[in-house]
Amino acid sequence: MKLESIIRETLLLDETVEISDLSGPGVLPGWDSLGHVAIISAIENTYGIAFELDEVMSIENVENLKNMLIKKGVSDF
Repeated sequence: MKLESIIRETLLLDETVEISDLSGPGVLPGWDSLGHVAIISAIENTYGIAFELDEVMSIENVENLKNMLIKKGVSDF
């Protein structure tokens, strides 16, 4: 899964850290406000898309990220 790899690489997580749809700030190490911005930036660069500020603020977990990517026309995550 490309999205999981982006999150793992951005937050410097090793393979022992489980990433699920419910993973987000407070669940994954490093997913704080700065980590959130870094994840969003990495996703925008990888998929060639841009998020609006309100979209960024509404993302609370991996499932929200997936839904946002679908809205942006991305399906290979």
